[in-house]
Amino acid sequence: MARVAALRVRSGDLVSVRGQWREVKAVRSDRFASGGLVVVLVFKAGPSLRINAADGLAVERGGRGLR
Repeated sequence: MARVAALRVRSGDLVSVRGQWREVKAVRSDRFASGGLVVVLVFKAGPSLRINAADGLAVERGGRGLR
């Protein structure tokens, strides 16, 4: 497990959300009304998560490793 900026999360990653690991189905970028960058993580199960692109997340990438 590594801690990375939300901007670096990719489809297929496992992300810890409220103590549960969830698999990312898709990643989209968007903007706040103020112009700041936001990342929308779409999970295979459960609701999407909208998070500031610079916020850190606990991520597992299986055999791919974090680069």
